Amino acid sequence: MNRNHIARLLISPFLLVLLAACSSVVFIESANQDDRIDYVVLHATSENFAESVRLLTTETDTPVSSHYLIPAENDASYNRSRLLLHQFVDERRRAWHAGPGYWAGKTAFNARSIGIEIVNEFDCETTPETDLDELQCEFLPFEEKQIQMTIDLLHGIARRYPEIDPLDFVAHSDIVTEWRSDPGPLFPWRRLYEEGIGAWYDEATKARYESLFKDRPPDIEQLQAALLQLGYLVEPTGEFDQLTRYAVRALQLRFRQADYSGEPDLETLAILWSLNEKYRGAAGHSPYP
Repeated sequence: MNRNHIARLLISPFLLVLLAACSSVVFIESANQDDRIDYVVLHATSENFAESVRLLTTETDTPVSSHYLIPAENDASYNRSRLLLHQFVDERRRAWHAGPGYWAGKTAFNARSIGIEIVNEFDCETTPETDLDELQCEFLPFEEKQIQMTIDLLHGIARRYPEIDPLDFVAHSDIVTEWRSDPGPLFPWRRLYEEGIGAWYDEATKARYESLFKDRPPDIEQLQAALLQLGYLVEPTGEFDQLTRYAVRALQLRFRQADYSGEPDLETLAILWSLNEKYRGAAGHSPYP
């Protein structure tokens, strides 16, 4: 028996004691808990692939990150032969992609959501002080392979976190209405819904509300209450202020993409009330007795 073997024999009882001590934990699972993941936030990068990777992975003066990045094949800075999903942060850990945000009474979105960035070099810079009439945006289409990769990723997330509600697959523009416009009006939210991901209104319900509101549309206070009910951050002032108009625009960017001027026209009102009826319960019915 060599010296090393003797040493192992002498040490092993001590290691067994340490292991026994480390395992002396009583685990009683509490009913008072839930999953950290309540939302999925979809973004567009406004940068090319290489710059998106740099911004999302390296230390900067304003650090940002996301859980996933979906490249674009036609991006000159993407030098792989096929599209590959990139992951930067484990889903169970916090990524810095959404800021505080607001949706349906909840904030602190970095702590409660998965962030998915899709490479798309759209141009649309806003601040809370930007007047909507002065806002100029150039939105660019997404590649088919990007959309299919997004759908596949979202299906996997939905299986892992089945408690995420349809309305809680949100756009960045939903949770930060005055600052953000991504992923923009060319992102196919209806297709995602048809693939079993996210929310969409029913055409028959929309037509019913269009008929109801044709001669008697809801007033601004009722509009603000309906926007709040669906999830958007507005203040119930009774005035059609900038915050309310940006919330209407965010709704349109997602659900009425042909016209996202921020004006609450008949179709927009019907869509809003249809969504509330479908996803927020009886309180989303007609504002009229």
